[in-house]
Amino acid sequence: MIRQEWNSLQVGDHVFVHEDTDRNLAAVPGRVVVVDFAEGSNDVSIRISPVRGKATVVRPRRLAVHLEELDPDRRCWRCDTHARAATD
Repeated sequence: MIRQEWNSLQVGDHVFVHEDTDRNLAAVPGRVVVVDFAEGSNDVSIRISPVRGKATVVRPRRLAVHLEELDPDRRCWRCDTHARAATD
């Protein structure tokens, strides 16, 4: 996600998060729960979908997050990698 989009996030926004711990690079849906305004780039906390029945709050890097409505002109290399792996 580009810095301008990241700094525009608001509590309640829906996003997708690529977790560092997921080797498959799958994106999980999440919702912004905290935005701490900072100079340069905000700190954002996102509640991601339940894993084993338990929701988790993460503070991902902005480049591991994209909006729920992904702009078709912008590609997400993590999503592309996951899609290629699923078809192989």
